Amino acid sequence: MTAPEIGAVVRDVGRDRVGEVMAVVGGRVLLRAPGGGREWEALPGDPRPAATGDALRARVADVNERSRRERDRREAAPTRCRVCWEIKQGRYRAVEDDDRDEAARLATAMGRHQREAHP
Repeated sequence: MTAPEIGAVVRDVGRDRVGEVMAVVGGRVLLRAPGGGREWEALPGDPRPAATGDALRARVADVNERSRRERDRREAAPTRCRVCWEIKQGRYRAVEDDDRDEAARLATAMGRHQREAHP
C-alpha cells in the first residue's frame, strides 16, 4: 500500500480518528486533526482514505469547538466601564476635531477616573 500524500484527509482505522497527513517518516504516518491539535503516529496500514462524510464531520466538530472557545472567551471578558467608554469617545471626537485643549482635559479626566474607579 502506498503512503498517503501530505495534506490528504484520512481515517486512522487503528484509532478510529480522522486526520490530515502532516508527514510520512520511516513508514509511519504523522496525522493531526483537520482543525489542528496534537499530532499522532499511525501505523503504515492504518490510514485509509476518509469518506466525504468523515472529513466533513471532523471539520464541523472543529468549527463547533472553536465557536465554543470563542463564546467562552467572550462570556469571561470583564464588563466595560461606561465612564471609561464615554471619556474615550469624547477624546476621540476632540482629536478628530483638532481640539487639543478638550483632548488634554479628557486625558486628564481619564487618569483621574482610572485612579479613583479602577485602583
